Amino acid sequence: MSSGSTQSPRYDFEPIVYRPPVRFPKGERLAVLMYVNIEHVPFGSTALAHAIYPGTLRFSPDILNHGWRDYGNRVGLWRLMEAMDKHGFRGTVNLNSDVCREYPQIIREGGARRWEWGAQGDNNTSIPTVMTPEEERSFIRRNLEIIEVATGTRPKGWLSMALAESFITPDLLAEAGVEYVSNYTHDELPVPMRVRSGSLLTMPYTLEINDVPTIMVKGTSAEAFGRMIRDQFDVLYEEGRARPRIMSISVHPFISGHPFRMKHIEAALGYIASHSDVWLTTGGEVNDWYRANYLAR
Repeated sequence: MSSGSTQSPRYDFEPIVYRPPVRFPKGERLAVLMYVNIEHVPFGSTALAHAIYPGTLRFSPDILNHGWRDYGNRVGLWRLMEAMDKHGFRGTVNLNSDVCREYPQIIREGGARRWEWGAQGDNNTSIPTVMTPEEERSFIRRNLEIIEVATGTRPKGWLSMALAESFITPDLLAEAGVEYVSNYTHDELPVPMRVRSGSLLTMPYTLEINDVPTIMVKGTSAEAFGRMIRDQFDVLYEEGRARPRIMSISVHPFISGHPFRMKHIEAALGYIASHSDVWLTTGGEVNDWYRANYLAR
């Protein structure tokens, strides 16, 4: 990077068309990651990250919004699991560590499906940008350890609440053994990051094919969201003839798990799965593939 640049100091600016095309394990044209954000909201919390009706957020308890969020783990996730099972998708889970204590059934069922457990803080009320370095270091390690004990596997991936970081978050993640972070939505392939020690990649993540910004913030209809998934796939699948890429989909069970939305999301998943030369994978598998074939080159 040139002297005086105000770009991110964590990685170089390298347009995707300047890079040699990658080759996926079986020569697939496109890899598809399905991120499932599984979260816990403490009863009585007034720090909800998402609300269907902001007017009651000042109440404690906020029964209206808590019930809406609780629906995701009680009902919506299981509808989502069934659709993903049907079409061969496995989840890359951004997991609140409190889920391990509060909903052991979710951990058990996800493990049976070989879903990947990534870390997403404790319960979406903790933001790294307001922590001291030691508080953040302890926060990262504590959440990784809780998930490792509950699932039997130490998370390779990390997503922060609101994708928020401090200036040293990547260093602390690499120090704790995290291998990839999904906070960056800047590319369609993994990107190596500069960290003080260890090694860290960015993993493609999406704020567009994501039900929070698209449905909750922009008010996009369920039918349009399903169409967006298909359209995103169509363009990337065609581009993948010459330059394979990664497509990510991000869903939250308390939003996407409702029947009128799952009708269109499941149809989109079936559409993707009906194509040949598609790698339905997880962030951990992409991480391992990239490290084995491209990181040292």
